[in-house]
Amino acid sequence: MSPVFPVVASHARYRAALAELPRSTWHAETANGAVVVIPGEGAWWEELLEAQAAGASAVVVSHPQSIPAAAQAGLVGIPVVVERPHLRADAAAEAVRRRQETPATVVTVECAAPSGDLDPVLRDGVRWAEVLAGGPLHAVSGAIPAEGGMALLEAGPLTVADPVPVTVLAAVLGTKARTPLLRVTALAKVRTVVEWDGLGSGLSIRTGTEGGSMRAPNHYEGSARLALRRAMEAASKGAVLPDLGELLADQLVVAGLRQEHKQG
Repeated sequence: MSPVFPVVASHARYRAALAELPRSTWHAETANGAVVVIPGEGAWWEELLEAQAAGASAVVVSHPQSIPAAAQAGLVGIPVVVERPHLRADAAAEAVRRRQETPATVVTVECAAPSGDLDPVLRDGVRWAEVLAGGPLHAVSGAIPAEGGMALLEAGPLTVADPVPVTVLAAVLGTKARTPLLRVTALAKVRTVVEWDGLGSGLSIRTGTEGGSMRAPNHYEGSARLALRRAMEAASKGAVLPDLGELLADQLVVAGLRQEHKQG
């Protein structure tokens, strides 16, 4: 029988997710032994460390906005699931599976968002680029200042002979009412297009081959419920999750894009 976990969550989306998981969760008020859901606004990093000190079995960080410079993955010894607006663990795994081990030859990240939302969208975009390119990203040239811009990165270990070029283009939308947009394209014998239009259709993944184009099935499970399930599974198995380390690595890449990079 699967263990039943107490969950500490105040956000309405997570309360709804709890109601959808009655056999594996119940609502709790204290962190000890529980999965704790932390909103990603404000001092979420301090709340994460406080939950760990209080005995939480796992933590979910929902939609992190800014990331403090003091944040270090090594300070956290419990599983952490990061719920990111434009990135799902199941969707990323599906996109990789559909490429059938075909390496990308070039990746393009295109995004647009109001100025206050651009960093989170960029973080999700560069994570998709790394997933599809199959290696860590390194800045080469260009910059994305406050008004937007273009930059060139490379994917792969620094010692690799032929890194995958990754172009990042970002635009700032002029009004807060506009919804962020994201498109990531990986080109090769197999073509993958990941799109988020924010208009209710959610995340779209299309894979094209010589035989035609296929769209991945929609993920009907909400991202909050998926995050809870991943956190409970990791806690029950004592598993180490990559989410927090990936988030911090992506923030370093984005911070670099916000500064000028010169060729070489």
